Amino acid sequence: MSPRISTDDEISETVQSLRRIVKTIEDYSQQVSGEFGITGPQLWALKTISEHDVLPLGQLSKKMYLHPSTVTGVVDRLESKGYVARGRDATDRRIVTVSLTAAGRALVKKAPSPVQGKMIYGLRKLKRDELHVIHESLRKLAEIVEAENVKVTFFFDKE
Repeated sequence: MSPRISTDDEISETVQSLRRIVKTIEDYSQQVSGEFGITGPQLWALKTISEHDVLPLGQLSKKMYLHPSTVTGVVDRLESKGYVARGRDATDRRIVTVSLTAAGRALVKKAPSPVQGKMIYGLRKLKRDELHVIHESLRKLAEIVEAENVKVTFFFDKE
């Protein structure tokens, strides 16, 4: 644990850390868009799908920690670009599945790891009490800036 610092220094360092996180995500999104012609969230979806041969849309939503309607929009755009294909589950035709096309697999091989995935991976590695402290602190910060009811999708994206 760090040595105690003044309240003003702690506030300053907290704000600076938030700025660094936001800038990292923003820079990443711009890099992916410029180099690959897709958004950061689209790449995140492609990378997540690539971990499976075929993935039900509902499972993709859970793995990305996003609302199903948000993921459906991302998959719509990826399908129109030829990176994914939709299908139906062989045993339950009601379940919509998604898989990578050859173009999607090729893009995933050359693209960097999604920053959102890094964040989730890092959070999963934390001890339960460490995660709880971060969760409660960010929930409280959202409350302080009156953002607890703001509808969100992705960082720096209109999806």
